[in-house]
Amino acid sequence: MVNMSLRGVRKVPRFGLARLGRDYAYVLPGLFISLFAFLVLVPMTVLSIGTFVVWIGVLLLPITLRIASGFAQVSRARLRGWGVQLPAASYEPFQSGVMGFIRPMSEPRRWLDLVFETLVAFPLRLFTFVVAVAWPAGAFGGITYWFWGIFVPDGDVGLTGLILEAFRGGSAPDTASRAFLLEAGFQFVVGLLLLVTLPMVMRGLAVLDAAATSAALGGRDDSAESSPRDATAGEPDAFAGPFPGLAQSQPGEGWAWILASFAAVVTIAVSWPVLAVLYGVPGTFAMCLALGSAAALVLVVRWPYVGVGVQTVTAVATTLLTAGSPSLWWLPWPWPVMTLIVHAMIVALVALRCSWPQAIVAWAVPLAGVQLASFLATAMSADLDPELRSSEIVSPAVTVGVLVAGLAVRQMIRNKGALREERRTSAQLSAQRQELEERNRIARELHDVVAHSMSVIGVQATTAKYRLPDMAPEVESEFESVAGSSRQALTEMRSLLALLRSAEEDRGAPLVPQPTLADIPALLEATRQSGARIGLRWTPRDEHGDPTWDAEDISVPAATGLTA
Repeated sequence: MVNMSLRGVRKVPRFGLARLGRDYAYVLPGLFISLFAFLVLVPMTVLSIGTFVVWIGVLLLPITLRIASGFAQVSRARLRGWGVQLPAASYEPFQSGVMGFIRPMSEPRRWLDLVFETLVAFPLRLFTFVVAVAWPAGAFGGITYWFWGIFVPDGDVGLTGLILEAFRGGSAPDTASRAFLLEAGFQFVVGLLLLVTLPMVMRGLAVLDAAATSAALGGRDDSAESSPRDATAGEPDAFAGPFPGLAQSQPGEGWAWILASFAAVVTIAVSWPVLAVLYGVPGTFAMCLALGSAAALVLVVRWPYVGVGVQTVTAVATTLLTAGSPSLWWLPWPWPVMTLIVHAMIVALVALRCSWPQAIVAWAVPLAGVQLASFLATAMSADLDPELRSSEIVSPAVTVGVLVAGLAVRQMIRNKGALREERRTSAQLSAQRQELEERNRIARELHDVVAHSMSVIGVQATTAKYRLPDMAPEVESEFESVAGSSRQALTEMRSLLALLRSAEEDRGAPLVPQPTLADIPALLEATRQSGARIGLRWTPRDEHGDPTWDAEDISVPAATGLTA
């Protein structure tokens, strides 16, 4: 990532009012844009898939994908306006004909845009919008409770009373639970706290939206170096790079984070009640098991071995805690359905993103741990029938299929990447070869035309005093000057030809020294010999400050001599 200098651009505090307004301007419109995209894309996608078999969907689906890419471009523009610079997404150019019309169906980038705009953006921005509206509303309501609270009926218990009753088991005295001054003071403190934390909360909501958008819609940067954007007034460069890492992740890694986070939320929502209600696990332990499975899904994206370890511990604990359930005769055990799904997702993530030994470890270690735990539970409990271990055969069969499929897809992606890199390298070599051929052609023409003519001039000027014996001394001096200039020009021409004939990486031709202030007297003398009248007022001084025209005594810094 290139470090962008923001010198000369107005700095904006991270949690100031300007930053707060900018975060609100980014978060609030997102819901309405996503809602409109959701209402347009979901019916079109369903209609396209439903009518695909009768060829109507073949014509409608490319239009749907192009519309989804248009909404994705709007999301990218909003993200750049907030300050995160994304590499431009790469789409295939529009081509005429039937094949050009249906070509979007073969572009993975457009499918990812469709998935983000239909399944990710709307629920995410609905959450950020609700929090962004409810937080300041709660702050305003709490601070002004002393005014509007007097209109609340006396029989209603306030927030303070509910908290006191919760802590005292419903035995809070009415005088305390219904005291208006106590309620107003508590509401004021809560409202003030919400108001103080509003900039940080809005900052977090904006970063959450920006992180998800950049992870899902960030294009692959094919350039060798990202050029920094020029900072000019009126552009959001004062905010550029608030979180530089948002624009650094590759699309595959970003989608891995999105899918893992979504799966973690679903795991908590499903696994917790299933373990507590169906398997009879105590609520606290069921919550811990659900959180452990969700944490394993998120951790495996960044630290595969840590995620596999957490998942193994969670799966073993699930096996032991569900061993005494009276419903095992009709429920899968020792692998509950949600635990098996989490294991399959972790195997898929590791197989798609890591090497095959790591994928095998992610597949085998949890299976071995659960197998050992179920064996110990069966051996230690006389009431636990070994035949109840129904999912011990299903889980290896399902997850090994996921393992093989993930490794195959990863290898296919690597092969396509290697082929793309080979084509890019071949194109670069072809361009370099064409450039070198063009340079050689120019060098040949220069050598045949210019160098030959300069050689003739040099020979004629050098031999003039021998061919014309009665030449005047001043004429002879002129011919010697012409011969010297031609020899110098030939030397510079040879250096130029060597530079033209060399490849980009092999250019080691010596360069002509750049003239400095010390070369001015010689330049003036050579120019005056051509007949030009030149006047110059210049008094160079030596290191002691005395006037001098001796080039060796002129004291000028090297940088000044080259640039003056």
